[in-house]
Amino acid sequence: MQHLTQRLAGWAAGIPEERRFWDGWIASRGGQWPEDFAWRMNPAAPLWPFPTQVVAALLLPTPGTPTPADAALRLLDVGAGPITSLGGVLPGVALHVTAVDPLAPLYAQLLAQHGVVPPTPTRFATMEELLLFFPTERFDLVHCRNALDHAADPLLGIRQMLAVTRPGGIVALDHFPNEGEREGYSGFHQWNLDLRDGRFVLWTPTETIDVATALDCPCTVEATLGATLMVSIRKTGEAAPPPLPAGLTAAALEAMVRALIR
Repeated sequence: MQHLTQRLAGWAAGIPEERRFWDGWIASRGGQWPEDFAWRMNPAAPLWPFPTQVVAALLLPTPGTPTPADAALRLLDVGAGPITSLGGVLPGVALHVTAVDPLAPLYAQLLAQHGVVPPTPTRFATMEELLLFFPTERFDLVHCRNALDHAADPLLGIRQMLAVTRPGGIVALDHFPNEGEREGYSGFHQWNLDLRDGRFVLWTPTETIDVATALDCPCTVEATLGATLMVSIRKTGEAAPPPLPAGLTAAALEAMVRALIR
């Protein structure tokens, strides 16, 4: 619990910057990115391109793993922001999208202040404690776009995402590479994601983590570097879920984060 408190205290230093950015973005309906605001507010927006590729792989039969019945998939968008950019429409497939973010209480205030009602509300949950909010093996696809580099412990975040993913399901990560370096390690930008010698790594100036080697869950890791770094982690078996702080509840964690936001 002490480690959690210290982690949250360090993470909270980035809240003012996020508040300023999203307040301006919501008030101006996207600011210099009006198409992004329109996309997020469109209930008929198609599924984002990279997750669409991942879903195509999910719908292929995989020996030894269950396949979703009746082409219905449960999707979790982690670090979704005030309005998820995941989209939610894919012809022939029923998509059930859940969006979460640790700053959900702040976003709810800003959205109400500016009279914006998202088609999919963002719920409170922290990446590193997803198992407080969802059962194991709940989702077919867990998606995280431009948010893993904001995590205080991104490897733990990936482990938690895998824990709430069913065997055969996929964790899809879509990020700009080396964002911490680009942003001068300001605000939430404390980590970098990169592809080195074909290996997906998390790194800071003092630490480098080879993700495939560090994970203790049976999985395959595939990464492609283009305009963004797109990583697909397919869960191939079951594993013991990562432990949570003893005695911690979802309500207590949310109360802690709300206090930091205030």
